[in-house]
Amino acid sequence: MKAVLYLLMGLFALTTMSEAAGQALDSLGEPLPEGAIQRLGTLRMRYGGVGGLAYLPDGRGVLLTGGYVHIWDLVEGETQSRTKVSGSRLTCVQLRSDGKVLLLGDGAGTVYEWDFEKLEVVRQWETGQGGLRSACYSPDGTRLLVAGSSPLGLMEFNIETGEKITDIKTPGFATTRCGAIYGPEGKTAIMGGGYNHLLERRDLATGELLHKWGTNYEAKDLSLSPDGTCLLVGVESHAKEWKLEDYSVFHVYDPVPGEAGRCFAHVYAPQRNEAVLGLRTGSIHRFDRETGKQVFSWMAHTGPIYSICVSPDGQWVLSHGGGLLAETNMDTGKPRLQWERHSGSVESVAFTPSGDRVVSGSSDGTLRVWDPISGKSLLLIEGAKLGAYALDVSPDGTRVAAGCKDSVVREFALADGSLLRELDGHLGYVRSVAYTHDGSRLLSTADDGSICVWEGDAAEPATRLEGHLGGVLTVAVSSDDKLVLSGGRDGTVRVWDLMTNEEVQKLEGHRGWVEAVVFAGKDRYAVSTGRDGRVLRWNLDAGKLVSEMNHPGWAYGLTCSPDGTRAYSAGSNRGVVCWDLAKSELVAELKGHTSGVTALAVSPDGKLLVTASSDTTLFVWDVPEG
Repeated sequence: MKAVLYLLMGLFALTTMSEAAGQALDSLGEPLPEGAIQRLGTLRMRYGGVGGLAYLPDGRGVLLTGGYVHIWDLVEGETQSRTKVSGSRLTCVQLRSDGKVLLLGDGAGTVYEWDFEKLEVVRQWETGQGGLRSACYSPDGTRLLVAGSSPLGLMEFNIETGEKITDIKTPGFATTRCGAIYGPEGKTAIMGGGYNHLLERRDLATGELLHKWGTNYEAKDLSLSPDGTCLLVGVESHAKEWKLEDYSVFHVYDPVPGEAGRCFAHVYAPQRNEAVLGLRTGSIHRFDRETGKQVFSWMAHTGPIYSICVSPDGQWVLSHGGGLLAETNMDTGKPRLQWERHSGSVESVAFTPSGDRVVSGSSDGTLRVWDPISGKSLLLIEGAKLGAYALDVSPDGTRVAAGCKDSVVREFALADGSLLRELDGHLGYVRSVAYTHDGSRLLSTADDGSICVWEGDAAEPATRLEGHLGGVLTVAVSSDDKLVLSGGRDGTVRVWDLMTNEEVQKLEGHRGWVEAVVFAGKDRYAVSTGRDGRVLRWNLDAGKLVSEMNHPGWAYGLTCSPDGTRAYSAGSNRGVVCWDLAKSELVAELKGHTSGVTALAVSPDGKLLVTASSDTTLFVWDVPEG
């Protein structure tokens, strides 16, 4: 019986290996979803909510997300392990002084000692502290301090026996974000909260309130200086360091004025005697504690930094912000690992006329030119201020027009990414751009409700097509350059005569914003889609709706095959739906993104699709045969 069992297990393993071996991989060796042939960009080190970060003694990184602990090889940029520790969200992590286990706490009030080599829980305590925000060892390693919001207060436990030895309520606070830490020598605890005052220090033996101080809405993070003399606190617009002997202000670290300088996370760098701040701006700032002056700063993220720690050798900073885990050098600010990818959502995409290149535009303010087969980023174009939310490639393949969030249309050279011109004629986001097929004109639409037609090298629009009630979200040009389709927030599709600059049809049928329009069937038909999830096909000769297809969820993107027989819609369902236009039937679905698909394009030969997603990546797909 055992022999048969082992044989079956072996066959199963071989089958699994065979299936894995047959799965398509991207340029970094990551698995691809069925139907995809390449990923442009990567999701490595990209996480949503993170409960905490830590370094292991050997320089590996620890990240908490949900109930899982991830261990990263930060030199190679690879996940070594992903282990579920709790059914609740893990909220805090601390390395024990002997460097052998991690102390973890979850929101349900359970605290764990976790062996990171064996990937197993050594022991755990049920504290009864709901909404647990912090857990830490006493300086002598014999006790455990936890703090949370339900009830609002702190508790202390004997590590060996698990006995609760302290239970203190903190009615002076309305909330606590950062929990509590031990004071010098472990005889007191300092808790951070809000709103009338920020900080309380209590005697752990008696529970007596020794001091309360600080006013600035809410304490975001607490750190005790390595020598135990000072307390560093992040607040609404800066970080402040207090002397604990008399509670006087030692330093105010205020590198970014106003709430942009909100300090959610900070840490001491004892090797350098510095305070290191992570701010709402996504920037990291080093301050000399002797002088209180800033030593160095750099942009590590595109969004607020919520967790930060310094490597054991003092050379690196591990931080999480804007959905990204990053390790950057303390002296240069440069990341240890640099992958070719967008750091923000990808909002627009197009093939070049040759079909061998893909151009993407992102909310991170950049465009990238990709090889869709190898997955390599061939060119990074910077300067799409506040983000590129629309783009189109000129018919001769030499230029790309980007519609930017700052209301400007920018044209860049595809040879070297240089800025060719800026067209400033809109108010609000530029939502769509399209070249005419002869390349003589460029159309753009925006939240101001207009369609601008730019001719030649003129700096002002030759004409402005107006009629939509609200923003115009999409535009398309017929193959003979005579007609223009547009769709907008008013739920209408409009047809314009580009010769006379007049509206010739208004097609009403959508029950929400029209996000995308295309011509099909030798320009006799229009296809539109939007937030009502409906893909509508219109006969332009008769001005009538002829068929309807239902996309699962909101639809943001739409394109048609070059022969006009297929339509491809994409949106909040995180994938693409392929439609047979003649039969109004679903042909296939392609799925694989972790967030909604914002835009898509089909290659000139009709054989490839590329999808852009708010998950910051793109997929290149083989077009389904049927």
